Amino acid sequence: MASVDVCNLEGEEVGSMELPETVFGIEPSADAIYYVVKAYLTNQRQGNASTKTRSEVNRTKRKMYRQKGTGRARKGTAGSPILIGGGIAHGPRPRHFQERVPRKVKKLAIRSAFSQKALGGSISVLEDFELEEPKTKRMAQMTQMFEIQGQKILLLTDGVAENTVKSCRNIPRLSVLPVSQVSTYDVVNADVLVLTCGAVSRIQALWGAS
Repeated sequence: MASVDVCNLEGEEVGSMELPETVFGIEPSADAIYYVVKAYLTNQRQGNASTKTRSEVNRTKRKMYRQKGTGRARKGTAGSPILIGGGIAHGPRPRHFQERVPRKVKKLAIRSAFSQKALGGSISVLEDFELEEPKTKRMAQMTQMFEIQGQKILLLTDGVAENTVKSCRNIPRLSVLPVSQVSTYDVVNADVLVLTCGAVSRIQALWGAS
């Protein structure tokens, strides 16, 4: 198991923790990460783009002028796709973009993402804390303590921590999520993961069992 130091919000080292091998020490599967992240991004698409065909535009269906004898090109209705204000030929229509990924692949992907961060030394652990009121300064000091200012930071907590979220929302590139809501994309997209001790235990409970 990989061992990491545990610090508190004041920057003091208060102990160490062994990261669970079943989540943070497996051989990462790049394929699983790719499929899950691709499906996640695809599922964000709403598929609402829509254009009107020649039968839907508000134009008269009457033939514009007679077929022969005018010296001009043949014309049908004013809704023809070749005319300004006419319908669109082969344009986008509302569609369903949802992709489904097997549960086992999802589990392998998020374990692989955590293991990648552990291999790269991009995981820090915080002692469990609870803020009585929102304090942006304390969370900013945390980023300075770990020397991770300016990087994309994902702070994972055991549960929903409202005061922690409020304390972090004005700090650029710092996001807070409870472990139950984190996705493979969130882990991969972050440069650094900061986990509370409770979050590590929660991760082990959710994804540690084979």
